[in-house]
Amino acid sequence: MLSLSIRAYSPVQQSHSHDHHQLVLPLAGRLNLLINHQQLQVGTAECLVIPAGTEHGFSATEQCRFLVVDLTHLPTDLLHLAHPVFQLSAVMQPYLLVLEQLLVQQNQQLLAAAQQFFLQLLEAEQPAPAVDRRLRQAVLYMQEHLAEELDLVLLASKASLSLSQFKQLFRQQLGQSPGQYLTQLRMQHSRTLLLFSDLSVQQLALNVGYQSASAFSARFLRHFGQSPQQYRGQQHKGIAKA
Repeated sequence: MLSLSIRAYSPVQQSHSHDHHQLVLPLAGRLNLLINHQQLQVGTAECLVIPAGTEHGFSATEQCRFLVVDLTHLPTDLLHLAHPVFQLSAVMQPYLLVLEQLLVQQNQQLLAAAQQFFLQLLEAEQPAPAVDRRLRQAVLYMQEHLAEELDLVLLASKASLSLSQFKQLFRQQLGQSPGQYLTQLRMQHSRTLLLFSDLSVQQLALNVGYQSASAFSARFLRHFGQSPQQYRGQQHKGIAKA
């Protein structure tokens, strides 16, 4: 079983359990939880894993929304987590936006292929502990403003850190510089847009913060070893055969 849905939760705490595994991936806002007498919070760029049979209480403000995945099989790396909340990879994060769009549009033709791709990404996830709450704010800002010019001073201010503190903490917790992480977010998001949208390369470039299609295409080629046009053509052929 694999079922994806977009949900909102009541600010009044509710509690239940179910006989399937569940992943909760916030698209906007944060979810408050009580699991095994432990208070937890899961936010954007994070994933909550609820194994089958686990009693859990939950609440959230009404403007929050979440991608909820019900499934009968969990990858082993996710089934035996020391902590139920982990940081999503830079590959998975932008893909949630694609799934949200397809679910809202009820595009059943693309949704089937998108769900299978999601399962592949899920199997490849290497769960990392949720990042420092201050860095969460900067990462969230990056995700929501990929089309804009983002400088390190601005991102450090979103984390309420000095520039040197921000760069040091970012590399310690995410294993790369903020600039490298931002480029990775942009490249992964552009890759999913190439696959699941009909945007032109110029439009797509603007969506991920590049003012010219040529600059974007050069970066994409260096990152993936293919031009955007080559990647789109190859992947669409694969979907057509599936």
